[in-house]
Amino acid sequence: MKKLLVSFLFCSAGLAAVAQKGKVNSAEDALKNQDLAKAKADIDEALQNEKTKDDAKTWYVKGKVMEAMATKDKSVPEALEAFDAYQKALDKNAKMPEALLEINQRMFNLYATVGNAGYGNLNDQKWDSAYQNFHKAFEIARYYNGKNLSGSIPTDTSMTFYLGYAAQQASQKDATLKDTALTYLQKAVDLQFKGEPALYVILAQAYEEKGDNANWLKTIEEGKKAYPKDKRFNDMEMIYYSKTGKTAELMTMLEKKVQENPNDFQTQLDYAIRVDNMANPRDEKGEDQAKPANYDELMGKAEAGYKKALELNAADPTANFQLGALFFNRAVGFNKELNGLSSKEQSSPKAKELQAKVEELMNTALPYFEKADAGFAAKGNLEAGDKQTYESCLYALQKIYAIKNQTAKVDEVKKKLDGLK
Repeated sequence: MKKLLVSFLFCSAGLAAVAQKGKVNSAEDALKNQDLAKAKADIDEALQNEKTKDDAKTWYVKGKVMEAMATKDKSVPEALEAFDAYQKALDKNAKMPEALLEINQRMFNLYATVGNAGYGNLNDQKWDSAYQNFHKAFEIARYYNGKNLSGSIPTDTSMTFYLGYAAQQASQKDATLKDTALTYLQKAVDLQFKGEPALYVILAQAYEEKGDNANWLKTIEEGKKAYPKDKRFNDMEMIYYSKTGKTAELMTMLEKKVQENPNDFQTQLDYAIRVDNMANPRDEKGEDQAKPANYDELMGKAEAGYKKALELNAADPTANFQLGALFFNRAVGFNKELNGLSSKEQSSPKAKELQAKVEELMNTALPYFEKADAGFAAKGNLEAGDKQTYESCLYALQKIYAIKNQTAKVDEVKKKLDGLK
């Protein structure tokens, strides 16, 4: 994690430029000798004195004392107290010779102390504290840079990103920070921050959540350009096309991916599942939606994809289940059509044709479900996703066995289902 370099400025050529009397002078002398406790006591006393409390020099020395303490203790409260004192000094007299000589480094020291605390909070996953400290560090930089004095505190692209990241994490408890997170993450992109590809991932997700599809896709494309070897952006682009209903673009990407990875089992299986889902769309509640015009084409591609995956890994239970489900669901569709015929039509050639299709597809699905059953059973303890798939597989097997009047196998499957509960 980045750490900012803090310079120790206990004394400088500017200290002797202007003579002061009383406690202001003694505070400076103590600061030179690194006696910070005495320096603080003396300058606090000077700030209670009617003759010195409103003097820019008094506040400037107060700032130097608190800066030295903050630098030594790595203390954010002390750094902010020093910042407050420097603000008062500069607001009273921005042209103090001493300030003109050294204030740039002094302000940077405060900026770095507070910023480094933010990085520490980030490492400890204290998101709210990290956000607060990064934000305060930027306040210091904005104030000083707005004064147009000697030098400036340069824009820190890393801190810009991490401020946005901390705000995004903190926004899970405080939703008001979502816009702040998005603003700083976008600013980090605009500043061409290259330290973390996660910047584009998080920003794209933020635009997706906001419903800003144009910037969602734009961010993904910028991430691909900045990190061409990072495969996450291709996956994110496919998710974008899927969620926004851009099926042609999605199909192009899917087919390109399988062509580039012809012998990768997971790529082939993912392709088949995605195309299968495109052919059989469902709403958020899981209800079937109207089939697309190219349904048969998509189903043909899905079937071929599952078979290719099984060529690469014939025993995989998920791939076997998916191919079995493809045939089974088509059989269910024809069976619904059959049941929708009138009583007179039940003995018609069309009814016989539909019945033949149902039986053929059920028979085709059966061996794939049986292989899936064996594969899941061999795994033993199943994760939640696999367990759900296995249950679906067993329900399908139970139905097919019931249609075939294979009661012994129906009972066997029932026992397996009971064992999963």
